[in-house]
Amino acid sequence: MNSPAIVAIGRAIGERLGGKLLIGQDTRLSSPWILELLERGFSQTAATPVNAGVIPTPAVALLTRCLAYSGGVMISASHNPYEDNGIKVFGPDGTKLNDADEKKLEERIFELLGSDVPDERTDIVPFREISAANTTGWGERYEEILISHFGKPEFLKGVRIVLDCANGAMSEIAPRMLAKLGAEVLVTHASPDGTNINAECGAVHVDALRAGMRNALADFGVAFDGDGDRSMFMSGTGRLIDGDAVLLVMARRLNQSGGVTPPVVVGTLMTNFNLERMLRDEGITLTRVAVGDRFILEEMRRSGSRLGGEPSGHIIFSDFKLSGDGLLTTLKVAEAIISERSSIDDLTRDWIEAPQLLKNIRVRQKVPLEAFPAIQAKMAQIEDRLQGRGRLVVRYSGTEPLLRVMIESDDAASNERLMEELLATIRSVLG
Repeated sequence: MNSPAIVAIGRAIGERLGGKLLIGQDTRLSSPWILELLERGFSQTAATPVNAGVIPTPAVALLTRCLAYSGGVMISASHNPYEDNGIKVFGPDGTKLNDADEKKLEERIFELLGSDVPDERTDIVPFREISAANTTGWGERYEEILISHFGKPEFLKGVRIVLDCANGAMSEIAPRMLAKLGAEVLVTHASPDGTNINAECGAVHVDALRAGMRNALADFGVAFDGDGDRSMFMSGTGRLIDGDAVLLVMARRLNQSGGVTPPVVVGTLMTNFNLERMLRDEGITLTRVAVGDRFILEEMRRSGSRLGGEPSGHIIFSDFKLSGDGLLTTLKVAEAIISERSSIDDLTRDWIEAPQLLKNIRVRQKVPLEAFPAIQAKMAQIEDRLQGRGRLVVRYSGTEPLLRVMIESDDAASNERLMEELLATIRSVLG
């Protein structure tokens, strides 16, 4: 990102949302710099920014809605390395803007920029300390809302948790809140320095959590990503519990408490086939949408579903219906362990992922696959062979010149054979 573009983004957001805007940021080196530039853009509009300081993305979403702000902005690149950064925008209801609103924002930004602008990288800006003024209390308000949802004080008493905060936005809030609820918390990777966010730790580097679990005698471990909207879990035996396994546990709990109404869980194109099959055995349908928690939320609203999520650890509950929230998911998992008088291993004992094979093919152009009859015919043939026991997903990457091919079924060797057949056809056509 460059300076003029960020100022233009701030102005476009201010014009679009107006009023008081709650602004949060993660622990990246560039976040305070981006905030300064956004504020220059806001100053050209009627919008008034309120700086919440370092705070998780789900906190911005929740507080925007609960405190009746006109909108919210989160400065973060989520699970990416510190050199990257981004801007997430929330409407007054605490949800991410839809495609139509995003398109209008983009059009206005390009209109404001007008012509080429000099590039200024965000990874070379000097570090700026975040001022304590006007940034205190927001994390506590977020905690209060979450805690009130569970009612019973110190309901985590006796639970031992290993916590990997990814040196990100959960570094202060998550350990404090879990301890306040009575848990014994062993904290790792909670010392952000501006450049170590997600660095070999957190939800995308779970080996760090596995190492932290060794000899910890913990009930479970959880790793957040840099902005706290996703969480990955680890059992006491070192078994990874991803978003699909969490969805299975939560769907079963909903069934036990009176049923999933409507009987629908929302997943994505990447949701494992075995989850679809196991939910079907529970009388629940899995609806798939494009990758991204925004699309999950949109489908949950459309269908009335009470639960949705991704394998990567974004889980959305009908309690809030805003966005993925790693801390809320942690509390839900802990609640399940306590109420079932069980372990996370026991709750997921029958969960086995269907073998999945993913290959990427570099392409010169992202030509619609419908333009290639030979590829379409081979895909149809493979889908017919996978009927009832697996699935095929072929899609272009949204950010790279890659064609992604994924095959999953109950037979890993069969996946390999089918993948080679399809790749041979794709290469012969695309060159």
